[in-house]
Amino acid sequence: MLTLVLADSAPVVRDGSRALLASHGDIAVLAEASDGRQALAETISHRPDVLLIDLDRTELMSTCREVRRSAPKTGILVFTDMNDDATVVAAVRAGVLGYLPKTAAEQDLVRAVRNVAAGQAVFGPHVASKITKLLDVPQQTVFDELTPREREILELLVVGLSVSTIAQRLAVAAKTVRNHTSGIFTKLGVASREEAVVVARRAVLDRLVCQ
Repeated sequence: MLTLVLADSAPVVRDGSRALLASHGDIAVLAEASDGRQALAETISHRPDVLLIDLDRTELMSTCREVRRSAPKTGILVFTDMNDDATVVAAVRAGVLGYLPKTAAEQDLVRAVRNVAAGQAVFGPHVASKITKLLDVPQQTVFDELTPREREILELLVVGLSVSTIAQRLAVAAKTVRNHTSGIFTKLGVASREEAVVVARRAVLDRLVCQ
């Protein structure tokens, strides 16, 4: 059973999200919160797989940072109407694993919750396209050591796609993707997919801040 704490300043949004998620038999909403203090307390108390959260910008960022420090095994999924680059950058810096707009369809929200619970990065179309666009600029990239194919695979890793999904998208064997991934790890000096994603995301954030 996937466990979740729901934090949103709008009661009607909490009600709708709770009803939607509870309709799926593998998701249990353990607690709700209307502000950052409650969100942190409920997360520490229940240690859920996912914290689904939307608060005002300042409180959102401070709460996410505190959750990352106090309950590092809980994946944070921001579900919000705030999609400007500055907020996205601040959220990723605060340690969120997913960022989804409230315009997302039900199946996209449920899929995002499940993926974040599994430790996979999830971004809505606006964020994903921004990240891939920033990564895919060979003449400016900080990843000059990567081949074009390795950069392409790194882009897809950053937005949370699995090896099998990447293989399908690129029309290659999963083994080929794993071989390229190993090459990426070696060139970036990391030991895992998670570390590679962190390195890539930090590079993207630096470029976002500079724009």
